[in-house]
Amino acid sequence: MCTMTSPSNGFTVSPSQPKPKAKQPEDADQAIVLTPYGRGLVIRTRKSDGIKEVQLLEWESFANPTKPQQQPFMMYTSVDYPSVTPHVGDDVVCQYGRGRVTQIFRANADGANSKGESLALKYSIALSSWRLNGRSTVTCHVTSPPPRVVRKRTVSEMDAHEKVALARSQKTKATNYFSQKKDYNLALTTYASAVDAVRNVQHDYTSTNEVRADLVMVMVTCSNNAATCCIKLEKWDEASKFAQNALILLDALYGKKGKKIHTLLNKEGIIDAKLFGEWRVKSYLVVARSCLEGGGVDDAMGILKKARDVAMGYIDEINKQTTSCKEGKASLKSLTSQVKVVRRLLVECANKKKAAKKMEKRRAKAMFGGDKDITSPAKVNKNKEVKQQTRKVKEVEEKCKIGILAGSVTSENVVSMASDQDGEITIHPIGSSNPKDEGVSPSSVKKSVSFCSRAPQVRKIESSVEDEDESSPWYSEHQEAMIMLGVAGFSAVALMALRRSFR
Repeated sequence: MCTMTSPSNGFTVSPSQPKPKAKQPEDADQAIVLTPYGRGLVIRTRKSDGIKEVQLLEWESFANPTKPQQQPFMMYTSVDYPSVTPHVGDDVVCQYGRGRVTQIFRANADGANSKGESLALKYSIALSSWRLNGRSTVTCHVTSPPPRVVRKRTVSEMDAHEKVALARSQKTKATNYFSQKKDYNLALTTYASAVDAVRNVQHDYTSTNEVRADLVMVMVTCSNNAATCCIKLEKWDEASKFAQNALILLDALYGKKGKKIHTLLNKEGIIDAKLFGEWRVKSYLVVARSCLEGGGVDDAMGILKKARDVAMGYIDEINKQTTSCKEGKASLKSLTSQVKVVRRLLVECANKKKAAKKMEKRRAKAMFGGDKDITSPAKVNKNKEVKQQTRKVKEVEEKCKIGILAGSVTSENVVSMASDQDGEITIHPIGSSNPKDEGVSPSSVKKSVSFCSRAPQVRKIESSVEDEDESSPWYSEHQEAMIMLGVAGFSAVALMALRRSFR
């Protein structure tokens, strides 16, 4: 047989030795013991030789506190070291099974017997390894031998009962963080851990209807409470996810309405108005707020209308009942307050929608027609006044044209027309006692007709008054009339010629 020796560590390895067997599985209940090197965790106990593999939990601080160790420090011993001292909340194993310490006290108030000897401690242990009907539990009181402290199980190692119990305890802690300490971050983390604890529960033959009902309650309430924490912290996306998770569970339970779990919840005081009314409306409100903050006003309004319909339906149902129970009155009060919140959010959505429409109109005006608001009442009235003044000026112009063509406008009766500040048109003969014309000789005034108005078009007709009657020929006054007469004659001749050609 050939052997090989390693000079570095001095052990001998034989090539012909058989392969080592697979490791023995770890102990189901790993005890925490006191060793000469600090606390240790018993990983496994070999059945062949009784050797215990102990992981030293405090050896790292003794060996090299500045340099963390990659691999755990292990100790192999056959000595059965004593357990650490149990405290309230520790997982322990006693002669009746596994459980958790709920209380520690002595046999009497004095802590000593009649001989003056100190009495041993008595431990109250809630056994988790016992399964009774319903929600009944078993509590034992152990004095001697004292229970041995064991490592707490991880979530993956727990069964359905233990996971639900863990989630309920986490929910209690998170509620304290939220309501008493106002620590929303810590409350959110605790609520989320409770949801994660029961997210992937695998039910077996030991899972009772009470456990399944507790699972639904913990999932829904912790999801809604976690969503509320996210609203406080303005984490809108996470809030919507938690609330939608609660809605999925409620919809699934509503589909099994009247069956065992739903009936059990009703018997325990969780009525439909609370289960499918309050809890569902609470989830709807969280999702609507998340949509509103994200800009989805239409989606938020649709969700709020659903929440209002659900709440009003259960309010009407409670009001129709002749005798309402205590739970019904509490649900009625809660639903009424939720309806007020829904209405307030609907008003907020409507205001945001109006503001968005106004912004779109402004953008359209800026793009196509400027930012002038021609629909305001003041501007409409001003436009009407301008149109009336323009119409009056045009009427006066037509009258003056007819007078000029008829020869009624001469150097003696030329008038001037002007519009004052109020828009009224005044007519003043030139050379009359017009206050504006005092000190001006009639010979230096030109014959003119002027129209001064707010209208954009102003026309002036001017002609010289110097020797007008002497220099102009006899037909100058009727020149326009003669031109019109000629045009009319030419049109008549042309018409007669066309009629003859068609014959």
